[in-house]
Amino acid sequence: MTGLLWLALGATMLVGGAELFAENVASAARRVGLTALALGVLLAGAEPEEALTAGIASGRGHPQLAVGDAIGANFVILTLALGLAAVLSALPVSRRVRRYAGGAALAGLVALGVLADGRVGRGEGAALVGAYALAVCWVWWRERTPPTIGEMAESELAERDRGGEDDPEPRRFALALTLSGVVLMVLGGWLAVTGAEGLVTGLGLDGTGVGLTLLALATSAEMLALVVAATRHRVAEVAVAGLVGAVAYNATVSLGVGALVAPLSGVGGPRLLLVASGCALLPLTLFALGRSGAASRWGGGALVAAYLAAVPLLLV
Repeated sequence: MTGLLWLALGATMLVGGAELFAENVASAARRVGLTALALGVLLAGAEPEEALTAGIASGRGHPQLAVGDAIGANFVILTLALGLAAVLSALPVSRRVRRYAGGAALAGLVALGVLADGRVGRGEGAALVGAYALAVCWVWWRERTPPTIGEMAESELAERDRGGEDDPEPRRFALALTLSGVVLMVLGGWLAVTGAEGLVTGLGLDGTGVGLTLLALATSAEMLALVVAATRHRVAEVAVAGLVGAVAYNATVSLGVGALVAPLSGVGGPRLLLVASGCALLPLTLFALGRSGAASRWGGGALVAAYLAAVPLLLV
Protein backbone atom coordinates (compact mmCIF):
# COMPACT_ATOMS: atom_id res chain seq x y z
CA MET A 1 0.00 0.00 0.00
CA THR A 2 2.89 2.39 0.78
CA GLY A 3 4.27 1.79 -2.71
CA LEU A 4 0.95 2.87 -4.26
CA LEU A 5 0.91 6.03 -2.13
CA TRP A 6 4.45 6.98 -3.21
CA LEU A 7 3.52 6.23 -6.81
CA ALA A 8 0.40 8.42 -6.58
CA LEU A 9 2.34 11.25 -4.94
CA GLY A 10 5.05 10.97 -7.57
CA ALA A 11 2.45 11.11 -10.35
CA THR A 12 0.92 14.24 -8.82
CA MET A 13 4.31 15.95 -8.64
CA LEU A 14 5.15 14.90 -12.21
CA VAL A 15 1.90 16.36 -13.54
CA GLY A 16 2.30 19.52 -11.47
CA GLY A 17 5.87 20.00 -12.61
CA ALA A 18 4.94 19.43 -16.25
CA GLU A 19 2.13 22.00 -15.92
CA LEU A 20 4.51 24.59 -14.45
CA PHE A 21 6.99 23.90 -17.21
CA ALA A 22 4.43 24.10 -20.03
CA GLU A 23 2.72 27.25 -18.76
CA ASN A 24 5.92 29.24 -18.30
CA VAL A 25 8.37 27.95 -20.90
CA ALA A 26 7.33 30.47 -23.59
CA SER A 27 7.77 33.48 -21.30
CA ALA A 28 11.00 32.06 -19.88
CA ALA A 29 12.35 31.59 -23.40
CA ARG A 30 11.67 35.22 -24.25
CA ARG A 31 13.52 36.37 -21.13
CA VAL A 32 16.68 34.51 -22.15
CA GLY A 33 16.34 35.19 -25.89
CA LEU A 34 15.56 31.64 -27.05
CA THR A 35 12.62 29.94 -28.74
CA ALA A 36 10.28 27.96 -26.48
CA LEU A 37 11.31 24.73 -28.21
CA ALA A 38 15.01 25.46 -27.75
CA LEU A 39 14.54 26.17 -24.05
CA GLY A 40 12.41 23.07 -23.70
CA VAL A 41 15.10 20.88 -25.21
CA LEU A 42 17.86 22.50 -23.16
CA LEU A 43 16.02 22.31 -19.83
CA ALA A 44 13.97 19.18 -20.00
CA GLY A 45 13.06 17.93 -23.44
CA ALA A 46 9.70 17.49 -25.09
CA GLU A 47 8.38 14.88 -22.65
CA PRO A 48 10.66 15.41 -19.64
CA GLU A 49 8.87 13.42 -16.96
CA GLU A 50 9.36 10.17 -18.90
CA ALA A 51 13.07 10.68 -19.60
CA LEU A 52 13.75 11.77 -16.01
CA THR A 53 11.89 8.79 -14.55
CA ALA A 54 13.63 6.32 -16.87
CA GLY A 55 17.00 7.82 -15.97
CA ILE A 56 16.26 7.66 -12.24
CA ALA A 57 15.08 4.04 -12.44
CA SER A 58 18.17 3.07 -14.42
CA GLY A 59 20.49 4.86 -12.03
CA ARG A 60 18.92 3.04 -9.09
CA GLY A 61 19.57 -0.33 -10.67
CA HIS A 62 16.12 -1.10 -12.08
CA PRO A 63 16.52 -1.49 -15.84
CA GLN A 64 13.17 -3.30 -16.16
CA LEU A 65 11.39 -0.33 -14.59
CA ALA A 66 13.26 2.11 -16.84
CA VAL A 67 12.45 0.30 -20.08
CA GLY A 68 8.99 -0.68 -18.91
CA ASP A 69 8.20 2.96 -18.18
CA ALA A 70 9.43 4.22 -21.58
CA ILE A 71 7.61 1.53 -23.58
CA GLY A 72 4.61 1.32 -21.26
CA ALA A 73 4.06 5.08 -21.46
CA ASN A 74 3.80 4.74 -25.22
CA PHE A 75 1.24 1.99 -24.77
CA VAL A 76 -0.79 4.25 -22.45
CA ILE A 77 -0.58 7.13 -24.94
CA LEU A 78 -1.48 5.04 -28.01
CA THR A 79 -4.42 3.24 -26.38
CA LEU A 80 -5.88 5.09 -23.39
CA ALA A 81 -4.95 8.69 -24.28
CA LEU A 82 -5.46 8.42 -28.05
CA GLY A 83 -8.66 6.43 -27.56
CA LEU A 84 -9.98 9.03 -25.13
CA ALA A 85 -9.18 11.79 -27.61
CA ALA A 86 -11.09 9.95 -30.35
CA VAL A 87 -14.11 9.35 -28.12
CA LEU A 88 -14.31 12.96 -26.90
CA SER A 89 -14.03 14.53 -30.34
CA ALA A 90 -13.80 13.32 -33.91
CA LEU A 91 -10.09 13.39 -34.66
CA PRO A 92 -8.91 15.69 -37.45
CA VAL A 93 -6.10 13.60 -38.91
CA SER A 94 -4.39 15.97 -41.33
CA ARG A 95 -1.43 15.15 -43.56
CA ARG A 96 0.83 16.73 -40.93
CA VAL A 97 -0.50 14.41 -38.21
CA ARG A 98 -0.17 11.37 -40.48
CA ARG A 99 3.46 12.34 -41.11
CA TYR A 100 4.03 12.48 -37.36
CA ALA A 101 2.30 9.10 -36.94
CA GLY A 102 4.57 7.52 -39.55
CA GLY A 103 7.60 8.93 -37.73
CA ALA A 104 6.33 7.57 -34.40
CA ALA A 105 5.88 4.12 -35.95
CA LEU A 106 9.44 4.26 -37.32
CA ALA A 107 10.77 5.27 -33.88
CA GLY A 108 8.88 2.34 -32.38
CA LEU A 109 10.54 -0.04 -34.84
CA VAL A 110 13.95 1.37 -33.92
CA ALA A 111 13.22 0.85 -30.21
CA LEU A 112 12.06 -2.71 -30.90
CA GLY A 113 15.26 -3.45 -32.81
CA VAL A 114 17.43 -2.08 -30.01
CA LEU A 115 15.59 -4.14 -27.38
CA ALA A 116 15.59 -7.38 -29.37
CA ASP A 117 18.84 -8.70 -27.84
CA GLY A 118 17.76 -7.85 -24.29
CA ARG A 119 20.40 -5.17 -23.69
CA VAL A 120 20.73 -1.45 -24.44
CA GLY A 121 24.24 -0.07 -24.04
CA ARG A 122 25.39 3.52 -23.70
CA GLY A 123 26.38 3.67 -27.36
CA GLU A 124 22.88 2.63 -28.41
CA GLY A 125 21.42 5.12 -25.95
CA ALA A 126 23.45 7.94 -27.46
CA ALA A 127 22.38 6.87 -30.95
CA LEU A 128 18.70 6.93 -29.92
CA VAL A 129 18.98 10.45 -28.49
CA GLY A 130 20.88 11.60 -31.57
CA ALA A 131 18.27 10.09 -33.88
CA TYR A 132 15.54 12.05 -32.11
CA ALA A 133 17.51 15.30 -32.41
CA LEU A 134 17.96 14.73 -36.14
CA ALA A 135 14.25 13.96 -36.54
CA VAL A 136 13.26 17.21 -34.80
CA CYS A 137 15.62 19.17 -37.07
CA TRP A 138 14.11 17.47 -40.13
CA VAL A 139 10.53 18.26 -39.06
CA TRP A 140 11.49 21.85 -38.27
CA TRP A 141 13.15 22.22 -41.69
CA ARG A 142 10.24 20.54 -43.48
CA GLU A 143 7.50 22.62 -41.84
CA ARG A 144 9.54 25.76 -41.18
CA THR A 145 8.15 25.73 -37.64
CA PRO A 146 8.95 23.87 -34.40
CA PRO A 147 7.09 20.52 -34.20
CA THR A 148 4.24 20.18 -31.70
CA ILE A 149 5.55 17.55 -29.28
CA GLY A 150 4.63 16.64 -25.71
CA GLU A 151 4.95 19.65 -23.40
CA MET A 152 5.23 21.93 -26.43
CA ALA A 153 1.60 21.03 -27.16
CA GLU A 154 0.75 22.04 -23.58
CA SER A 155 2.57 25.32 -24.13
CA GLU A 156 0.56 25.96 -27.30
CA LEU A 157 -2.69 25.39 -25.39
CA ALA A 158 -1.50 27.73 -22.62
CA GLU A 159 -0.99 30.43 -25.25
CA ARG A 160 -4.54 29.83 -26.50
CA ASP A 161 -5.80 30.28 -22.93
CA ARG A 162 -4.28 33.76 -23.00
CA GLY A 163 -6.13 34.55 -26.23
CA GLY A 164 -3.26 33.64 -28.53
CA GLU A 165 -1.40 36.84 -27.67
CA ASP A 166 2.18 36.97 -26.58
CA ASP A 167 2.84 38.96 -23.44
CA PRO A 168 4.49 42.26 -24.36
CA GLU A 169 6.76 41.75 -21.37
CA PRO A 170 7.84 38.22 -20.35
CA ARG A 171 6.52 37.28 -16.93
CA ARG A 172 9.00 38.24 -14.25
CA PHE A 173 9.34 34.86 -12.56
CA ALA A 174 8.77 32.71 -15.66
CA LEU A 175 12.30 31.27 -15.74
CA ALA A 176 12.23 30.47 -12.02
CA LEU A 177 8.83 28.80 -12.37
CA THR A 178 10.05 26.80 -15.38
CA LEU A 179 13.09 25.60 -13.44
CA SER A 180 10.82 24.81 -10.48
CA GLY A 181 8.74 22.66 -12.79
CA VAL A 182 11.83 20.69 -13.79
CA VAL A 183 12.84 20.22 -10.14
CA LEU A 184 9.32 19.10 -9.26
CA MET A 185 9.41 16.55 -12.08
CA VAL A 186 12.75 15.19 -10.85
CA LEU A 187 11.36 14.76 -7.32
CA GLY A 188 8.16 13.27 -8.70
CA GLY A 189 10.11 10.81 -10.81
CA TRP A 190 12.17 9.81 -7.77
CA LEU A 191 9.02 9.18 -5.70
CA ALA A 192 7.33 7.31 -8.54
CA VAL A 193 10.32 4.97 -8.89
CA THR A 194 10.40 4.53 -5.10
CA GLY A 195 6.74 3.54 -5.17
CA ALA A 196 7.34 1.14 -8.04
CA GLU A 197 10.25 -0.43 -6.15
CA GLY A 198 7.95 -0.90 -3.16
CA LEU A 199 5.37 -2.69 -5.29
CA VAL A 200 8.01 -4.97 -6.79
CA THR A 201 9.48 -5.98 -3.41
CA GLY A 202 6.44 -5.69 -1.13
CA LEU A 203 3.87 -7.39 -3.35
CA GLY A 204 6.26 -9.66 -5.23
CA LEU A 205 5.33 -8.12 -8.57
CA ASP A 206 7.57 -8.20 -11.61
CA GLY A 207 9.58 -5.06 -12.44
CA THR A 208 8.70 -5.24 -16.11
CA GLY A 209 4.99 -5.56 -15.35
CA VAL A 210 4.99 -2.65 -12.91
CA GLY A 211 6.97 -0.51 -15.36
CA LEU A 212 4.64 -1.29 -18.26
CA THR A 213 1.48 -0.55 -16.28
CA LEU A 214 1.45 1.37 -12.99
CA LEU A 215 4.66 3.38 -13.40
CA ALA A 216 3.89 4.14 -17.06
CA LEU A 217 0.37 5.32 -16.18
CA ALA A 218 1.74 7.56 -13.42
CA THR A 219 4.33 9.23 -15.64
CA SER A 220 2.04 9.66 -18.66
CA ALA A 221 -0.89 11.15 -16.74
CA GLU A 222 0.05 14.54 -18.23
CA MET A 223 -0.92 13.24 -21.68
CA LEU A 224 -4.43 12.48 -20.45
CA ALA A 225 -4.68 16.04 -19.15
CA LEU A 226 -3.51 17.29 -22.55
CA VAL A 227 -6.32 15.38 -24.29
CA VAL A 228 -8.97 16.87 -22.01
CA ALA A 229 -7.58 20.40 -22.38
CA ALA A 230 -7.40 20.10 -26.17
CA THR A 231 -11.00 18.89 -26.33
CA ARG A 232 -12.12 21.83 -24.23
CA HIS A 233 -10.31 24.23 -26.60
CA ARG A 234 -11.58 22.33 -29.68
CA VAL A 235 -8.05 21.87 -30.99
CA ALA A 236 -7.80 18.08 -31.05
CA GLU A 237 -5.09 18.22 -33.72
CA VAL A 238 -2.73 19.84 -31.20
CA ALA A 239 -3.36 16.97 -28.78
CA VAL A 240 -2.89 14.26 -31.42
CA ALA A 241 0.33 15.84 -32.68
CA GLY A 242 1.55 16.07 -29.10
CA LEU A 243 0.64 12.43 -28.44
CA VAL A 244 2.41 10.92 -31.45
CA GLY A 245 5.37 13.26 -30.91
CA ALA A 246 5.62 12.05 -27.32
CA VAL A 247 5.60 8.45 -28.56
CA ALA A 248 8.60 9.14 -30.80
CA TYR A 249 10.31 10.91 -27.89
CA ASN A 250 9.81 8.00 -25.47
CA ALA A 251 10.96 5.40 -28.00
CA THR A 252 14.22 7.28 -28.50
CA VAL A 253 15.10 9.84 -25.82
CA SER A 254 13.46 8.24 -22.75
CA LEU A 255 14.90 4.84 -23.62
CA GLY A 256 18.22 6.42 -24.59
CA VAL A 257 18.54 8.45 -21.39
CA GLY A 258 17.97 5.32 -19.31
CA ALA A 259 20.77 3.56 -21.20
CA LEU A 260 23.11 6.56 -20.90
CA VAL A 261 22.70 6.65 -17.11
CA ALA A 262 23.50 2.93 -16.87
CA PRO A 263 23.48 0.14 -19.51
CA LEU A 264 20.12 -1.64 -19.51
CA SER A 265 20.38 -5.43 -19.35
CA GLY A 266 17.82 -8.21 -19.03
CA VAL A 267 15.15 -6.16 -20.79
CA GLY A 268 14.22 -8.45 -23.68
CA GLY A 269 11.35 -10.38 -22.10
CA PRO A 270 8.42 -11.53 -24.25
CA ARG A 271 5.89 -9.18 -22.60
CA LEU A 272 8.04 -6.13 -23.15
CA LEU A 273 8.85 -7.05 -26.74
CA LEU A 274 5.16 -7.72 -27.43
CA VAL A 275 4.18 -4.27 -26.13
CA ALA A 276 7.08 -2.66 -28.02
CA SER A 277 5.84 -4.36 -31.20
CA GLY A 278 2.35 -3.03 -30.59
CA CYS A 279 3.69 0.48 -30.03
CA ALA A 280 5.43 0.32 -33.42
CA LEU A 281 2.13 -0.53 -35.14
CA LEU A 282 -0.45 1.44 -33.14
CA PRO A 283 0.48 4.91 -34.52
CA LEU A 284 -0.77 3.68 -37.89
CA THR A 285 -4.32 3.46 -36.47
CA LEU A 286 -4.48 7.22 -36.99
CA PHE A 287 -4.77 6.60 -40.72
CA ALA A 288 -8.07 4.81 -40.00
CA LEU A 289 -9.39 6.90 -37.09
CA GLY A 290 -9.60 10.07 -39.14
CA ARG A 291 -11.91 8.68 -41.84
CA SER A 292 -15.13 9.82 -40.13
CA GLY A 293 -16.46 10.94 -36.77
CA ALA A 294 -18.25 7.62 -36.18
CA ALA A 295 -15.17 5.56 -37.05
CA SER A 296 -13.10 7.79 -34.79
CA ARG A 297 -15.34 7.24 -31.76
CA TRP A 298 -15.78 3.49 -32.28
CA GLY A 299 -12.05 3.08 -32.85
CA GLY A 300 -11.27 5.20 -29.81
CA GLY A 301 -13.53 3.09 -27.64
CA ALA A 302 -11.79 -0.05 -28.90
CA LEU A 303 -8.38 1.41 -27.98
CA VAL A 304 -9.52 2.27 -24.44
CA ALA A 305 -11.02 -1.22 -24.04
CA ALA A 306 -7.78 -2.78 -25.30
CA TYR A 307 -5.78 -0.91 -22.67
CA LEU A 308 -8.11 -1.92 -19.83
CA ALA A 309 -8.01 -5.57 -20.94
CA ALA A 310 -4.22 -5.61 -21.30
CA VAL A 311 -3.29 -4.12 -17.90
CA PRO A 312 -4.03 -7.22 -15.74
CA LEU A 313 -2.26 -9.45 -18.28
CA LEU A 314 0.86 -7.26 -18.33
CA LEU A 315 1.03 -6.70 -14.58
CA VAL A 316 1.45 -10.34 -13.53
